Amino acid sequence: MNRWLPFEWIAAVRFLREGRMQTLFILTGIAIGVGVIVFMSALLTGLQANFIKRVLTSQPQIQLIPPKQMPRPLLAGTGVLEDAIVQRPGQRVVSIDQWPKIRARMLATPGVIAVSPTMAGSALAVRGAASRAISISGVEPATYFRIVRLPDYIVSGVARLNNEDIIVGTELATDLGATVGDRLNVQTASGNRTVLTCKTACKPFQIPGVNSVQ
Repeated sequence: MNRWLPFEWIAAVRFLREGRMQTLFILTGIAIGVGVIVFMSALLTGLQANFIKRVLTSQPQIQLIPPKQMPRPLLAGTGVLEDAIVQRPGQRVVSIDQWPKIRARMLATPGVIAVSPTMAGSALAVRGAASRAISISGVEPATYFRIVRLPDYIVSGVARLNNEDIIVGTELATDLGATVGDRLNVQTASGNRTVLTCKTACKPFQIPGVNSVQ
């Protein structure tokens, strides 16, 4: 053994040579520990990448919604309320005033990649004797698919839609017994009715898709 080695190295080498079985167990334990750390690091990295992908491709990062309707108290004079109780009114379904101009201004904002107008509400889907309460959203497919990767969730059919087509979730399709090409009667809370054709079916996910029924 090289006498110029530090004392710590000399003692360590002698210890490893004398207890070979113990050395083997130590090296095996180190290898297993390193393998576990590498596995956990890869697992956490994969989970993080999948989480980021799902968050960034299943919902918009910024949402603009109409302001809530607030009651205006009746004033008897300057700073004097006529009524002591002010009740909050029921919220009506309203749209954003002059939304095309707002969309144009958002697209002109640096850092904004895509903007898609969306209409959302509740309705009732009916097919034969089966009916289900649904959440329905209507958007522009060309721009909305750039924000929400809905085609990645499709299990049957194609994501080519018009104003008479509808994308339904697999659970709703099972409940209604609907397949691609079937027609659904959709009735809104205001009493309006329309007939839409099932264009495709997609996996359930958190954010409603194009004219999608989740």
